[in-house]
Amino acid sequence: MPKGIIKSTDEVTKLTTREMETLRLLVQGKSNAEIAEDLVVSIHTAKAHIFSIMQKLEVNNRVQAVVKAVKENILGDHQSCS
Repeated sequence: MPKGIIKSTDEVTKLTTREMETLRLLVQGKSNAEIAEDLVVSIHTAKAHIFSIMQKLEVNNRVQAVVKAVKENILGDHQSCS
């Protein structure tokens, strides 16, 4: 089995449910303010979720997190759900 598939499974396991929700919103191109509004949290909390996602996915910015999520199908069939 290719390493990428195994790694994606590990990454999904590392992400909390809230981080997965946040990542889905990132993939949809939402801003920090929009993510905060959708999740009913403060912008500070939304940024904390994004920072945690970036650390766990070992990327340097939100664009890299989105690219990795899409490329490795981390969100499965729920990437573009509204």
